[in-house]
Amino acid sequence: MRPDRWTKIEELLQAALEHTGAERSAFLASACEGDTDLRDQVEALLDADQLAQGFLETSALEDAADLFIDGHSEPVAGSRIAHYVVEQRLGSGGNGEVYLARDIRLGRRIALKLLDDAIADDGASRARFLREARLASAISHPHVCAVYEVGEADGHLFIAMQYVEGETLRHRIAGRPLAFDEFCAIALQVSEALAAAHALGIVHHDVKTCNIMITPQSQAMVLDFGLARMREQGEVAAQGRATIPGAVFGTPASMSPEQALGGAVDHRSDIFSFGVVLYEMATGQMPFRGDSPTEVVRAVLRTRPTPIAELNAALPERVSGVVERALAKDPADRYQSIEAMRVDLHDIADNDAIAPAASRASARGPALALAFAAMVAVPLIVITVWPAGQPVQVATAAPRGRSIAVLPFKSLVSTERNEALELGMADTLIASLSTIPELDVRPISAVRNYGGLQQDALAAGREQRVDAVVDGGIQTSADRVRVTVRLLNVSDGRQLWASRFEEPLTNIFALQDAVAERVSAALTVRLAANQAHEKRYVADVEAYQLYLLGRYHLVRLTDDGFSRALHYFEQAVARDPAYAQAHAGMAKAYVSLSGFNAWPPSEGFPKARQSAETALRLDEGLADAHAALADAIFLHGWNWGAAEREYRRALELNPGDADAHMAYGFYLGAMGRHDDAIKESTRAVELDPLSPTLIAGLGGVLHVARRHEEAGVQFRRALAMDPNFGYGHWGLGRALLEQRRYGPAAEAFRRSIPLSGDSPDETAELARTYALAGKRSEALALIARLTRLSTRRYVAPTTFAVLHAALGDKDKAFSWLARAREKRDFLLVLAAVEPMFDPLRDDARFTALLASMKLAGPLPNPAR
Repeated sequence: MRPDRWTKIEELLQAALEHTGAERSAFLASACEGDTDLRDQVEALLDADQLAQGFLETSALEDAADLFIDGHSEPVAGSRIAHYVVEQRLGSGGNGEVYLARDIRLGRRIALKLLDDAIADDGASRARFLREARLASAISHPHVCAVYEVGEADGHLFIAMQYVEGETLRHRIAGRPLAFDEFCAIALQVSEALAAAHALGIVHHDVKTCNIMITPQSQAMVLDFGLARMREQGEVAAQGRATIPGAVFGTPASMSPEQALGGAVDHRSDIFSFGVVLYEMATGQMPFRGDSPTEVVRAVLRTRPTPIAELNAALPERVSGVVERALAKDPADRYQSIEAMRVDLHDIADNDAIAPAASRASARGPALALAFAAMVAVPLIVITVWPAGQPVQVATAAPRGRSIAVLPFKSLVSTERNEALELGMADTLIASLSTIPELDVRPISAVRNYGGLQQDALAAGREQRVDAVVDGGIQTSADRVRVTVRLLNVSDGRQLWASRFEEPLTNIFALQDAVAERVSAALTVRLAANQAHEKRYVADVEAYQLYLLGRYHLVRLTDDGFSRALHYFEQAVARDPAYAQAHAGMAKAYVSLSGFNAWPPSEGFPKARQSAETALRLDEGLADAHAALADAIFLHGWNWGAAEREYRRALELNPGDADAHMAYGFYLGAMGRHDDAIKESTRAVELDPLSPTLIAGLGGVLHVARRHEEAGVQFRRALAMDPNFGYGHWGLGRALLEQRRYGPAAEAFRRSIPLSGDSPDETAELARTYALAGKRSEALALIARLTRLSTRRYVAPTTFAVLHAALGDKDKAFSWLARAREKRDFLLVLAAVEPMFDPLRDDARFTALLASMKLAGPLPNPAR
């Protein structure tokens, strides 16, 4: 709409407000001179004025009466609805009450919304609620609050949703601009969520800071897609008298002009509302304000907000340009897709500064994160290796061979979901296909978030940049399992192959092998001949279910996840002591618990070795068991030759295991074989090019190779993909520290500390930075803090050794190293190459330490 048209609307609105009743109607009939569209728009704004302030924060899912009228009582703690047990009331939500509940089948907490009985009994309202819930459930994305299930039990219509802890973005802003790094992190995450919805033809209609939650890990989650409507081809504006859609479909201060005027809207309306969110994040203010709804809408229609650059000089000027384009009054002048807007936001984040947020889950145990933060899981990022000494560069070519992603299988009955089985089917199929040298198979960590019931398989395939995608449905009945599987060509959407399989649940591995063989045949490749299928069966169905639960929790990469995984693997072994895969799972859990510093090395690694050896006695062909045994021998046994043999055997059995390639690369780097280490780490990234963990792992290998600027490039790329990635930020700080950029390095470590839980590594690196920068008192204060922490949890003795070395106190450093040697602190495997040991390299005691460990001689001590 032209500015002069908006001016005319405003003039008529102000004049009409001076009249009432029939007099107002006569005035409008005369003033509009037969222009029915003009009269409709003015009358719509007059209606808005009557809606008063309640209109400002009302949405389609916030307009219902109290719940449980006409005979239904409010649930109390401990009451059960379907397979959910109510824990407490959270508050009023759209169309009913929301409760915190626990899913007794999966053992997770959820938000349970119970629909108001009066609305449930009304056919139109019920249909609308179900339609909105189904639309919301179609979006499966890490930054969208997931809808798990819609169902009915005991007369209650309910919707089970992801329980999101944290605070709203409005509360986080609290009237103050966000720092640049936080602005970028949240902006990119929200834009990703909107892109996922728009790709499905879903428009949110009410994007605002109150509908965005920020979790304690600084993850943005977009809520309330219940206002969304499926965009229909050729949608036109409704005829007749316009109504204010904001009364039902939005909030005036965040609405686009076309939405405020009752016109047809599409995804560009969300882009405008997202621009409002960005403006509030950047300035702490709303761009459109007024003392009444009418004034707010008028501001939306014709006011140009004060440029962000004039209100917040700390942000790059390009931020102001991006937001101004998003807030264009005419949809044709805005970004025409959220993807185009994301490109500009990414460019600002990449080139104007680095967003230094960190998260506890990814920052755990960064001392070993070179291997273990990468041992599990935007633009396509594929790393290619150039001759030694030349930079590691990023290319956009596809990895070698054919690439494929196997998505979590989905239950054919939504009320009978078993997410562990769904993920487990994909996991074991991935393991089978990964043995095929001709295939690049995305690991389970890359696909585990595609488990939504309405997940678009082709969209997932495009996001993973693969040639083909496998998705399937699964249904269990008594002791049988039925699986339907299809193979899709991502480039054109063609179905290459589809089939249905049914077996007794005890023959689940035979079923998986059959699927793998049929998929490989459809891809015209062969299954690896060294697969020992006959050794992988388990007779006990319950043991298999427990094993799948263990795998489900193992890939969560948290201390709690490792512990729960170990618990389930132990139960599986108790039911079937000959279950080789379960023993291998125990080995991986033990490695993770000590590798992430949750347990001392002496507790986890010996048990990992024992479990891995048991698994291999039962089935020598288990790649996972060989990889776990290699980790235990390398990190605790210090038998370098045996460790390498196990890594090589693991990769011989499963050449597509990205985690094993990265772990082997870490080993090679510790041995000083840096060119080979970079090749292995690069191969890991080729196998999973969307994994910031693996990209950062490559950065870690470059770090020990003393290629610090290149390491920094990889850490920055990982952060660009996930600004909340703690290991990426920790690694960047270490790269900066080795370049003697003490200020930026200290800032990187300082920002990560509050989000790292009780992990000592971030604090230790900050203390080392202070020591090397000459800030002795600050370093000593942090060492005292770490000493106190060591009374509550494990802190590696090597940590104290390198801190005293940085302070120049070699005697204390070697005293701590003696303890580390006695306890077989796994950080010592890096002694020959890690820069943090450099202050000790010219001392004979360090040479003796390396000799006792049969490591290479000391490296030259680089000038600092």
